[in-house]
Amino acid sequence: MVCSCLSTQRFAALAGASGSAAFGSAQVGELESLKAVCNKPQNNALRTLIDNVFIYTADTRDTVYPKGWLLVHGKHIEALGEDGEQPGNFDQRIDGQGKLMLPGLINPHWHESFVAPNAESPDDTHLEATAYSNGGDIQALGSMFGFISTVGDKLTLEEGLAIARWSMWTQLRSGTTALGDVGSANKADAMALAAIDLGMRLRVSRWGSDIMLEAHKSTPTIIADTELQTADWLSLIETWDNHSSGLVGAMPSVMGAFGSSDKQLEALASIAQQYQVPYATHLAPLKNERAEVERVFGRSPIARFDAMGLLTDKLLAVHTAYASEDEYQRLIETGVNICHSPAHYGMLGEATISETGQIGRFLKDGVWVSSSTDGDISFIGGMCEAMRGAHLGHNEAQNCNTACPPTLALKTASLYAAKALGWEQQIGSIEVGKQADLVLVNNDDYRYKLSGHPLRTFIVTGSSLDVDSVMVAGDLVVKAGRSTRFDEHELFEDYLKAVASARKRIGGPA
Repeated sequence: MVCSCLSTQRFAALAGASGSAAFGSAQVGELESLKAVCNKPQNNALRTLIDNVFIYTADTRDTVYPKGWLLVHGKHIEALGEDGEQPGNFDQRIDGQGKLMLPGLINPHWHESFVAPNAESPDDTHLEATAYSNGGDIQALGSMFGFISTVGDKLTLEEGLAIARWSMWTQLRSGTTALGDVGSANKADAMALAAIDLGMRLRVSRWGSDIMLEAHKSTPTIIADTELQTADWLSLIETWDNHSSGLVGAMPSVMGAFGSSDKQLEALASIAQQYQVPYATHLAPLKNERAEVERVFGRSPIARFDAMGLLTDKLLAVHTAYASEDEYQRLIETGVNICHSPAHYGMLGEATISETGQIGRFLKDGVWVSSSTDGDISFIGGMCEAMRGAHLGHNEAQNCNTACPPTLALKTASLYAAKALGWEQQIGSIEVGKQADLVLVNNDDYRYKLSGHPLRTFIVTGSSLDVDSVMVAGDLVVKAGRSTRFDEHELFEDYLKAVASARKRIGGPA
């Protein structure tokens, strides 16, 4: 590899042969010292001028600079403007060659799941209705999500790091500069270290899921130790929140209202209040969920969260399409951050956008709805594809081409997503004072020749592969489609070795 902050042998020694989920105090201390190796100081005095670019700022005014330039000083944006106004005082110049410049794309709802086996066939013979289809099979989903929450326990840190580096690279390569982990089949420590190695941002999580609801059973079935999962949240926050790298923060999460006991939700509310961290869940995502949750708990999913004090502006609520009218107003009143994954629903058989039209209604009512990719066992697209789903999907569902125009679709993948992760003061738009998280997109082929709106052309006809370069906090981490830190082939080879080893002992849901 071109660069690796920590040797695989060192990680193997840290993780231990058993692949235990928890680290002892000595190991945590060692992790801290190892992480410090990753935090190499940057030359923050460098002034870099990037000019000859078409800038979409994604600020609240939708400012556009068709012939723009931008000055980066260290990690931050110092100035930007139109051609002819460039400053003469800079250390290096980058010719943008007319490319589109967008703010770093932010994927606030993602699950690292690349350790799972891929059973796809090339002729669709593997296809059958998923547990998300037809309103959702709540019992099957509860069992599956409960199992996913244990997978990280079965990985060594070395395996987790190799898997996370590859899966997170697929997002960084596609222009995603910040990820929000809403529960993954990996170790939180491995994912955080992978983010630092790659040079991207991450809100890292521990997925809480301590119960499942079985059909025709009036009480929840306990499937995990609530106190152990709570302890993991505390360790996660103490180790990774506001990390000195400037790249990593914490975001505890629960799978959803049908996967958490009252005790677990109470613990989440207490921790979030004490530490003032964002937290996440899938809230009212499926038509069949309400009846099952009300049958067991006597309250709807949203009402359960409200009763626990969890409806706040620090909550990231994903796929929230099945709220009653009173609940809809309550979500707006409390400032909950609504997120959706518009390009993924068709893959799973969900009707999240079209059935209720509620997420489009949030957008119409001025709510800062964010877009995301969700997660899967292989690359399913980046934020370009998510923006396309938002732009086309909401326009169709709302029967109006102004429901989600291109500039709004961009903000769902940048400014609004930054707010959802609690980082809107640092990133999310191209503005003076914010950190220089930037994406350059190739726009020099036939698709753009007659375009008067290159962002629209990129969203409608482009793909993640069109991303040319990516900058995070002033550091160019992708250049001409290649990592400046790693060799992509070696990253993939390490991934293949890790999954081959890990899959032998992971098993599957009961």
